[in-house]
Amino acid sequence: MRSPALRDLEHLAKDHKGEVYLVGGVLRDQALGDCSAVHDIDLAISGSAKNFAQRVAQKLKGTLIVLHAETRIYRIAAKTLQVDVAQIQGASIDEDLARRDFTINAMAAKFPIKDEDLIDPFNGRRDAKRKILRATGPRVFSEDPLRMLRAFRLAATLGLKIEAATRERIHRHRKKIATPAGERIRTELLGILRADNSAAHLRAMDACGLLTAVFPELEKSRCCAEVYYGKGGVLKHSLAVVERADQLIANLADIYPAWGDKFKNDLANGLSANANPQVLVRLACLLHDVSKPACAKMIKGRLRFFGHEAQGAVLSVEILKRLRFSSEEIETVRLCIHHHLRPGNLAASGVVSDKAVFRFFRDLGDHGVRLLAVCWADHASYLGPNALRAILPRIAEDPHTSDRSRPRSQEARKTLFHLQIVSYLLNQWINRRDHVRPRKILDGTEIMKTLKIPAGPAVGNALAALLEAQAEGKVKNRSDALRFLKKLKQ
Repeated sequence: MRSPALRDLEHLAKDHKGEVYLVGGVLRDQALGDCSAVHDIDLAISGSAKNFAQRVAQKLKGTLIVLHAETRIYRIAAKTLQVDVAQIQGASIDEDLARRDFTINAMAAKFPIKDEDLIDPFNGRRDAKRKILRATGPRVFSEDPLRMLRAFRLAATLGLKIEAATRERIHRHRKKIATPAGERIRTELLGILRADNSAAHLRAMDACGLLTAVFPELEKSRCCAEVYYGKGGVLKHSLAVVERADQLIANLADIYPAWGDKFKNDLANGLSANANPQVLVRLACLLHDVSKPACAKMIKGRLRFFGHEAQGAVLSVEILKRLRFSSEEIETVRLCIHHHLRPGNLAASGVVSDKAVFRFFRDLGDHGVRLLAVCWADHASYLGPNALRAILPRIAEDPHTSDRSRPRSQEARKTLFHLQIVSYLLNQWINRRDHVRPRKILDGTEIMKTLKIPAGPAVGNALAALLEAQAEGKVKNRSDALRFLKKLKQ
């Protein structure tokens, strides 16, 4: 507990005209057994919180930020440390703690800190040792509905189990989750979707009714296509796809020993540092079939969903705009949903030509790798854990030459083929990059000169045809390119 930062704060507290309490995260994490370095510190102050915050900023050489002037909450952002200083809410520290969300967050220690003097009115330390997340009281979620999502985010990130009474309160107040700002909801969702076992927490949210309160567009999926997916319908399937995405992301090196690391790195290609590719893959998995209920039709005795990928892409944009996701995040998810049937369509043809590979990555670019992660999870979801484990050693085999007679069930043989198609596309991208995205042999000026045409769409069309011919191996050098263009002109 005696980190250098805490010692500095303890020294400042000696001269403060009021009481200074360490609250929140540091005490919670230490109760949970986390002894890592302290980077975020929360303080509750009697007397002048502003004055103390100014002194902290000066001591740490940090920047003072006013988070909430009315309730006097301040933040000091230093190089490797963030300190939040808040005026005690209520007449005492006990009243302040009673207003907090969960018992593990409702502990305090007065400076100078002595471990035996921990203020713990709700037995937060006991709950921390038992890995239990418990609301401090009955008004926690009505006062701030966002705390319902925070419960699942804390459970996901800290390895906690939400106790039964708290889950029941979440179920009772679930519809109120529509009231917090979209930005706040997005932040908590990102925390949940970063977890290695995100699907388990999404299922737990659904059991409380919170998942479809956040994403009401998913509710109709629950009773759709139960003939295919069993009870829970498309929603059950979508959560299974997220689970398979969790499995893929956590085990890339084992699933693809030869190039799992490259796959992991390429998931982030083309994204800004603020975007988390694993989160976006999981989000696309969750929403990939969101429009199946609207598109469901019986055709010749068979339930079909024609156009659900295009409609789902449009609907995903509306959903993610409401939740204030960034334009980059929205576009990534949109593309993954819009194109998630493409590898399956390639599988239906039986052969994946060089031209098909070129066009796939021409249309999707860096997003193609993220799309293939979504498709891997989608196809893998049709097998149970044991059946999937049995075929995983074979999914990197060339689909054109692989002997798929060994899996006993037709479903396993079909899934193996689809995963081989996905893996083949990934392998082409990772290990034949120049072939998949060939470098231009001729530029636009040379094309205009060769074909004797002015600038315009025809130049772009000729360049596209030339690149496709390169991908197919028909054009290998400048001489080939010139001959190709002359034939094209004829």
